Amino acid sequence: MMIGDKQAQKAGDNSQLMQAGTINIYNGIDEKRAREICAETYAVARRDFTAEAYACTNERVQQLEDSLLPKMQQIEGALSAFADPSFQLLLASAQRTAAATERDTDYDMLSELLVCRITKGQVRKNRAGISRAVEIIDKIDDDALCALTVVHAVNKVMPLSGSCKSGLKVLADLFEKLIYMELPLGTDWIDHLDILDTVRINFANSFKKIADFYPARLSGYSAAGIRIDSENHKNALSILSEAGLYSSFLVPNELLDGYVKLPIARKEEIKNLTITQNFVVNGNLIHQENRVNEKEIEALEAVWNLYNTDAEVKKVAVSAFMDEWDSYPSLKKLHIWWDSLPFAFDITHVGTVLAHTNARRCDKTMPELPLST
Repeated sequence: MMIGDKQAQKAGDNSQLMQAGTINIYNGIDEKRAREICAETYAVARRDFTAEAYACTNERVQQLEDSLLPKMQQIEGALSAFADPSFQLLLASAQRTAAATERDTDYDMLSELLVCRITKGQVRKNRAGISRAVEIIDKIDDDALCALTVVHAVNKVMPLSGSCKSGLKVLADLFEKLIYMELPLGTDWIDHLDILDTVRINFANSFKKIADFYPARLSGYSAAGIRIDSENHKNALSILSEAGLYSSFLVPNELLDGYVKLPIARKEEIKNLTITQNFVVNGNLIHQENRVNEKEIEALEAVWNLYNTDAEVKKVAVSAFMDEWDSYPSLKKLHIWWDSLPFAFDITHVGTVLAHTNARRCDKTMPELPLST
């Protein structure tokens, strides 16, 4: 899953590298009818409660409804889901969970899950994960959910920007939102998540430390690159020229003086790049975007392969990357907490649904949940 600051990865004056209305009535279901269906399903769900609990449950279920309807109106055709029996069953389950929880954020989480059921519910594996997540929202501890969300983001989110500083700033902004409370220590919270089927503990292994994990994952940021005026630098310029690419595709290393590199976060992204050429026609500036062709991909990969591999130079580059990482308070906090995790665990499908839904609650710019297809 890629996130970014919406800035193109520029490569020179004449070219650049970059990665790649509300409708209210559907199939006879308008907002008024949707609210009526909510009332009808709640009338069934309410049978589980005594008359003494009605006032409390009514207020909580109303909060869920008020959170859900505006979101569904923003999705074309979403209101028609209220005519689907399977959606009505999930709605009733969400209403029961809403009635049982006093945590305000749970109503927003439940509404996000109902929306996710509409957008991702065509696949049965997705339905199962969403249904289970709806059932356990009122049971998961605040700090455990926060920690689960952070681990999910570490595993799944990468910045788009080719600039190390810009990319780390994007990650820092994200984790500042996701680490909204003190992260738990010890093992109790992991056991709690395991009981709820959101993680599977792996006592035999441990997570890689941040200083090992992120420099490898964002190898374009942590690499030294090519020393200016070296033989490899001359070779790189020749390779670019032969492929019809500008020499300015090599940019200064932001963290290491005297070195240049390609403005990409990972070598694997080279094949997904597009080249935007700017030229003037009859006095008008024209932009033309083209996906890199095989010749250009080979050239850019060849340039990458010229990066300095000397162990001491790589060590200095990684150290500079980690210094930049720790300069952001949220990333330093993540660094310290992550390195204290006692053992590894895998996040289940249910845990992924919960974690990503919570991430989207914290940061509305997060992409939709990349579930099974």
